[in-house]
Amino acid sequence: MKKISSILIFLLVLILGSCEDDKKELDNKNPSLRINTSDRTVTNSSGSINIHVVSNVSWTVQPQETWLTSDKTQGNGNMTVKISYDENTTDKRSGIVKFVTKGINPVELKITQTELTFTNPIAGIPDPWIIKHGDYYYFCKAQGNGINIAKSDKLTSFPTTSAVWSAPTDKAGNKVWNPTNVWAPELHYVDGRWYIYYAAGRPTSETGGSYTYQRTGVLRAKTNDPQGAWEDLGMLYTGDNYKEGIVATTENTNYAIDMGVFKLNGQLYAIWSGNPVGSGDQWLYIAKMENPYTISSSRVAISKPDKSWELHSGKVNEGPAFLKNKEKGKFFVVYSANGSWTKQYRLGCLELSDTLSNPLVASNWKKLPNEVFSRNDDTVNPTNGVNGVGHCSFTKSPDETEDWIVYHVKAFNESGWSNRYTFIQKFSWAEDGTPYFGKPVSWGEALVLPSGESR
Repeated sequence: MKKISSILIFLLVLILGSCEDDKKELDNKNPSLRINTSDRTVTNSSGSINIHVVSNVSWTVQPQETWLTSDKTQGNGNMTVKISYDENTTDKRSGIVKFVTKGINPVELKITQTELTFTNPIAGIPDPWIIKHGDYYYFCKAQGNGINIAKSDKLTSFPTTSAVWSAPTDKAGNKVWNPTNVWAPELHYVDGRWYIYYAAGRPTSETGGSYTYQRTGVLRAKTNDPQGAWEDLGMLYTGDNYKEGIVATTENTNYAIDMGVFKLNGQLYAIWSGNPVGSGDQWLYIAKMENPYTISSSRVAISKPDKSWELHSGKVNEGPAFLKNKEKGKFFVVYSANGSWTKQYRLGCLELSDTLSNPLVASNWKKLPNEVFSRNDDTVNPTNGVNGVGHCSFTKSPDETEDWIVYHVKAFNESGWSNRYTFIQKFSWAEDGTPYFGKPVSWGEALVLPSGESR
């Protein structure tokens, strides 16, 4: 009996060992290796950074420059690697550290050492909207019950904004629709003219504290100078029963904020955040435009909060921004999800199935399965982290060679709309043509100046 038991145990060990060998073989057939960043900027003084490696196999670390060293030459599985760098006496230098394993291409970490840097935040402004036109950048923001604009030849530095428009006030016998709660203005250049799309409404004292009457209005610049005089062209139609010639009123439209416009195949469209009938949820809607100040169709819902990462706090889709990948022929709407007053605010992304397809058909839009940009607790400043990232816009570096995302960040973890600040960082594109934003950079983290920008 002992002999039989020994044989059974021996066979069991062989089987388990074989299974373990098979598992190792399987892992080795599908090796995985990634790091938590692919591009880091540091100052000219000597120092070090920690890089987190995530892998299911063994790997090696290979610095490609003598001024870069690693505390490990090899590792297995998930580990942290300390990369050190010597003092730099030049304006700028870059080096590569390769993480290598068999069966896949090396993963490269690019370290740039320079004094030509800037740090975030660049401003204390929520819902930031920056647009590049010619050699200048324009920063558009709400200021009290009005709208301000700043102009700069640098993306990283703006002078104080100046007022360009103030909301109207009620007069005897005449209640205006937009005297207060001016939110998230967007500056657009369409068909040779400047336009601002903004949300506003009646005082919440009239609605029991709710923002039910928020609607979208449009302004047009009287000259080619966005900092000059503007004219108010009124409310835009955002309802479900469009008829030619209809005049938008609070009664025949719906809640509408964060509107932006884009042109596709020669046709102008508007996208905004609104409420479905009978609900306080916020969905994304699209409509066709006859011109930059006239919507010419009923609204069509193209996105609602239905993914787990969109449902942390409030059922909200808002702040749509438009992004084209010209090289891949792709068009995206990047939007914000969850409550803007929480640290869970983050970005999702819709992709138009084909740039020749009709964007007014909801089924032509595909929501990417995961969020594309979210909070980062693993930062240089671990006390506050980088939370509540959202309500973005996109722009280019001064020489047009780099893509940059503009977004706001909450200074603290608790709920509330105060203490939101403007961050910017460079982003890239994945192989499938979708935008890759990476992780939000840290408070005060040194970043290389946008290409073409000098001090």
